[in-house]
Amino acid sequence: MLRLDNMSKICTAVITLMVVLSCLESTASAQTPLDPVVILYDASHGPQFAADDADKGLKLMLDLVNASTRYMVRVNEVSPINDTILKDVDVLILASPDRTYEFTKSEALSIVEMLNNGSSLMILGDPAISSNSTYWSGEPAFQDLGDNIAVNRLLDLLNITGVGFSINATGDDNFWPDTMFDYERALNNTYPWVIRLDPTTWESSHPIFKDINELILMTASLKPVSLVSSIAHGAKTSFAQFRKGPNTFANYSFPNMSLAEFEERPLSYSAINGTLPPWLSAFEYNNSRVVISGSTIMFTGRLLDLPKAEVKWFYAADNSRLFMNILGWLSEDFVEPETAVMPMLLISSAILVIGVVFYLAKKR
Repeated sequence: MLRLDNMSKICTAVITLMVVLSCLESTASAQTPLDPVVILYDASHGPQFAADDADKGLKLMLDLVNASTRYMVRVNEVSPINDTILKDVDVLILASPDRTYEFTKSEALSIVEMLNNGSSLMILGDPAISSNSTYWSGEPAFQDLGDNIAVNRLLDLLNITGVGFSINATGDDNFWPDTMFDYERALNNTYPWVIRLDPTTWESSHPIFKDINELILMTASLKPVSLVSSIAHGAKTSFAQFRKGPNTFANYSFPNMSLAEFEERPLSYSAINGTLPPWLSAFEYNNSRVVISGSTIMFTGRLLDLPKAEVKWFYAADNSRLFMNILGWLSEDFVEPETAVMPMLLISSAILVIGVVFYLAKKR
């Protein structure tokens, strides 16, 4: 009996000590450092925007991504893309590639393998620019902005056929992209391709649009107009036009075409008023996720395409936050931080077992 009493006292003391210790405030050791999500920006296919140029390229955006403890940015300047380059890549970014540096079948197979392994893909295109764009001055290379045929051909190689960029092919060498216009939402009526959009034009419930209240963009549209995977589109007053020649669009001064006029001249417009032309698509592809957008320029350090502009696209509205949200969605399940649930469960279980043993001993 004396031995049982001693055991009871010992059990009581142990339980009391554990309860007291669990109530005390103490310094917890840091979690094991997590491996960052690897972001690869491909610079090997003649992109319009350099990764190391803050004023005209994507350096501001990529620096912001790299500054996060979650991501690590790499830039690939070696062609072609292959399995070795993509070995540990979590998200591959292909932004506005030039059609003179098209992707090969071998590169497409490596990208497919990457996607099958669970990594994700971000593809960014661009609109064509008008003959009176401010970007023509001193920027002759910008005439190639919107070479989205390279992306469309890559999508075919990847067997992603449900979405693509609207393109007007007028010959073997002429592949004119389109541009979305909106006079009511334009920042300047003379430049109706620089548009301010609000949450009525996107799926606010989608994680990509968390805390996104306003976007300023200049974008190409995606096809088809009734794109199922679209999560962002123009407003009812928005329409999209193909460029009909090297420098000019169809007559975007008169966007209110009837359906009959649209059917008669389908290459003049890719989307008329009321069709809500899509510009951002997000979907799952096998074990991966894919985002396709009609605008790279909205994330760059360039000034807005407006006379005497002082604001860069990167700083406009919630543009940069949208880019970060896209990466967050593409890599949502890639990092699983350690949790304190299991240790606490073990401690609780130990206390329960000791309590049961003590109770049974007292019963006997």
